[in-house]
Amino acid sequence: MNIYSVNILVGIVVAAFSYLCGGIPTGVIISKVFFHKDIREFGSKNSGGTNAGRVLGKGVGILVIILDMIKTIIPFYLAWALLTYVPRLNEAMHWENGYFAAPLYYWGSALFAALGHCWSVFLRFKGGKAVSCFMGVNVLTSWIEFVCAGFTFLGVAKFSKFISLSSIIASIVGTVTAWTIAIIAVAVPWNPHWLTWLITIEEAPYLGFEFAIVNTLISAILIIRHQSNIQRLRNGTESINPFAKEQSK
Repeated sequence: MNIYSVNILVGIVVAAFSYLCGGIPTGVIISKVFFHKDIREFGSKNSGGTNAGRVLGKGVGILVIILDMIKTIIPFYLAWALLTYVPRLNEAMHWENGYFAAPLYYWGSALFAALGHCWSVFLRFKGGKAVSCFMGVNVLTSWIEFVCAGFTFLGVAKFSKFISLSSIIASIVGTVTAWTIAIIAVAVPWNPHWLTWLITIEEAPYLGFEFAIVNTLISAILIIRHQSNIQRLRNGTESINPFAKEQSK
């Protein structure tokens, strides 16, 4: 099998597997199996962690968010490991023009996982709003993104009481951080592996333009999926944070 065939096959497998992983409706599964109800019939009628927290309680909501982050990052790290440490695959990632394509595939896997989460084949192409996916892609891959995007989310949520607003602002901050890292990495040049959680591994996921572009696309999806929330924020009718102490059950 030549290099082109390998790349095409890798792209198809990564995209399909990531989409299916991202599409696993954790909130719906938990609500039906353990609470004998469908969270899509209550609250905001969304299948994500925020509505799960609103309908089923704070602890369940946090669990759904964590699981949604994990389901996004599993295909990412799996693609990274295979394309980095399997010799035949790694060799195929070195294109004739000198481009190393592995980051294109493993960061692309995060995008397809987000697409699966938002438009799940298991939910008739409906789903969440990409918040957990965005945080999973960033917080679970890079400590600098954890600091910038993660703490922005927590800070805005604490003071504004709006998960939607904190999600939008955190996605913007995370995207700006990603582009800053990518531009510096190309301009210097340097390998920003020490900004990932795999600090001591030089082959750690590369925080280059692929990373920044995927951040931008997932952030755009997140903001688009929050159009109704943005309108309610403008009208002053948006629901407050279900994870705030006074809102927990």
